[in-house]
Amino acid sequence: MELITIKKARVESDLVILKSRLESEGIECFLKNEFTTQLMNYIPTFEIELQVRESDLEKVRKIMSGIENSQDNLI
Repeated sequence: MELITIKKARVESDLVILKSRLESEGIECFLKNEFTTQLMNYIPTFEIELQVRESDLEKVRKIMSGIENSQDNLI
């Protein structure tokens, strides 16, 4: 199983909404470095990575594109 990073952040809360949205669509998500950043938060180079299975990547792209398009319509 190959995992692909789709978004990075220094704080987990920056990824929570997207992670929840993807999981509501049946896509399993993984947070890489989640605990490392909590333990070593004084080192700014660590980032949490939101990852999905490579097999889900096309579905993820469609969802993320839909999110971006809906945000553009708010402006």
